[in-house]
Amino acid sequence: MTMANGYPRRPDIDFEIPKAVHEDLVTLAERARRNPEDVQARNLLQVASNALVALKKGHPGTHALEYMPSYPDLSDCRTMYVGADPNRKPSHRIVFRDVPPEAPGQRTRREVVALGERDRGRAYHVAGQRLGRPTGVRLADLAAAPEPIAERPFSPTYSSRLPEASGHDDRQPVD
Repeated sequence: MTMANGYPRRPDIDFEIPKAVHEDLVTLAERARRNPEDVQARNLLQVASNALVALKKGHPGTHALEYMPSYPDLSDCRTMYVGADPNRKPSHRIVFRDVPPEAPGQRTRREVVALGERDRGRAYHVAGQRLGRPTGVRLADLAAAPEPIAERPFSPTYSSRLPEASGHDDRQPVD
């Protein structure tokens, strides 16, 4: 089992892509479809799809996130950078988290929360919104709040497939 920054590769996970993240992928695909001459758009879609497959297979991502007061607290999440040009700073991030099993015998659940632009932390703000986390509130304080304080909680509606190009069905074990 290889490690990235002390984080193990996790081949033993259940993998979930919520409907909102599926829509993030559709947005990238539509951009590539509308602009057939835009090699960057096509490459970004392919790199993002490949990154999701790698995460499904247990890749640990780029690094863990830490609390920063100007963003929602995503300290229980990790990120993976994706970009169309390997010679430039990646333009997008995938934000995901590994949710521990609720009962003995269950598997860890890897939940992709957002796929979005790095610019101005957009992916982090989208992830925070989807998880129902307001900016500047620590997870511990959020857990202690008597009622939800975020505007729009995350809706766990899951897609059962990665993009068709990947050929992977997340309901099948990955070797």
